[in-house]
Amino acid sequence: MISQGDQLQGLQVDRCWGEREVAIRQVEGSIALPPGMSSACVLGDGKVVPLVDVGELLRWIASSSRKGDAGLGTGDWGWLPQDAYPNSVPSCPSLVPSFQQVSEVTQKDIILVVDDSINVRRFLALALEKAGYLVEQAKDGQDAVEKLLGGLHCCAVICDIEMPRLDGYGFLARIKSEPAFDDLPIAMLTSRTGDKHRQLAMTLGAAAYFSKPYNEQELLRTMKQLITSSGAYSPQPVLSHEF
Repeated sequence: MISQGDQLQGLQVDRCWGEREVAIRQVEGSIALPPGMSSACVLGDGKVVPLVDVGELLRWIASSSRKGDAGLGTGDWGWLPQDAYPNSVPSCPSLVPSFQQVSEVTQKDIILVVDDSINVRRFLALALEKAGYLVEQAKDGQDAVEKLLGGLHCCAVICDIEMPRLDGYGFLARIKSEPAFDDLPIAMLTSRTGDKHRQLAMTLGAAAYFSKPYNEQELLRTMKQLITSSGAYSPQPVLSHEF
């Protein structure tokens, strides 16, 4: 709930990852930020996240509604002086289809990359995004477990083995103990090349096993096959949240 003048406004949030301390950075350049975006922050994994100025966003929606959505999708953001906005923000039905379309895009073909090396995560993310996937990152097995049990919907996971807190084997055992993730394909990407390591991973439920250094095209080809073969996979509610 947001206090807007003497009115309370409600915003629907699709997912909450909790609270975290971040360093706020001012965005510089000749291209202006979209309405409602004030600045950005850099997360621990190097990902840049825009910050929302909720009050400004609500005022922009109110302005767009009053002007018959003038400026939406035209490059004109429709800014007005702050004293021109009403205290209450009317609903804006015409925005609903746009939000629904964005939601549909962000829900498909998400791959979770789990590795304690930020460089490995970045390289993998670049390759996967170039291939058309959306990428979510986790810094170790524990972080990945918390994200999956917290509601992250992904179509596959690429996971390292040697990580702090919870290694790849522990992650496999924990996730595969949940019936909701029985069909979630998990590929291991590790520097361990021994057959015993591969066999243990496959026994715990891994769908594929790659050794570093890896062949990018082979990795992408295998991930596509795994995602296609598990097309019937649909995340189910998880009752247990004991990490």
